[in-house]
Amino acid sequence: MQVLDYGRSFVSFVLPDNTARLQLEARLLLTLPGAATQEIVMFASCKSEDCYVASGLFRDGQDNYDFSGLFGPSRYRLHRVWADADRAALDLGDTLPRFDNLLRHPVYVEATPLPTKAAVIAATLAGRPLVARTTASDAATGVTAVLEYPIKTMNVQRDRGVFQIDTGPVPLYDFASAHPDPLGRIAWAYVALNEFRGAFFIAQAPTPLPTSADPRARTMHYSQHCAWPAAVNQVLAVG
Repeated sequence: MQVLDYGRSFVSFVLPDNTARLQLEARLLLTLPGAATQEIVMFASCKSEDCYVASGLFRDGQDNYDFSGLFGPSRYRLHRVWADADRAALDLGDTLPRFDNLLRHPVYVEATPLPTKAAVIAATLAGRPLVARTTASDAATGVTAVLEYPIKTMNVQRDRGVFQIDTGPVPLYDFASAHPDPLGRIAWAYVALNEFRGAFFIAQAPTPLPTSADPRARTMHYSQHCAWPAAVNQVLAVG
């Protein structure tokens, strides 16, 4: 089976005054009823900056935000996250002409499925790069979502024969969302799992500040719980 080599896979958006090359974090293979499977890639985050200036490259204070995004076959979504959750705005549309061009640089590699916990543990302790696939289907909508992501954090106990993945971010598809654009149904999330069936997620969402006397004070934080109890998980070793 082929998976993305995430350390060597990039997407670059081209603007009149800059080309930004962005490493891929994860991808979502999304199949909607009556449609071909579409690949949606998530790119790594950075902070808001002023490019090519002599000093003060990072913006000060509340003007700084976390920046990442998604690219589908012909649509984009940029994801800006400020400390103040109420500043969030959905930036979504057609890739062209929003960008002058979009350059895709995927690198695919062969990966070997690890069908048992013992095989997963052995590959982990041998230092092999690992990629996971988590697949879920929704009977109500007829949608199938396949998350593919590099395993950055893995826990194992050889004596007990157990493992646990906790990694991200990943593009979590919300099967219940009514947003008209599939890219608008995706949340930034971390995934945890320790079996070959079932996955748990903690998604980024506006979150009240527990130390604030103002109930309206909210920040963006990974706080929203979600589970795909029937999801099927594969762990694959690269190389």
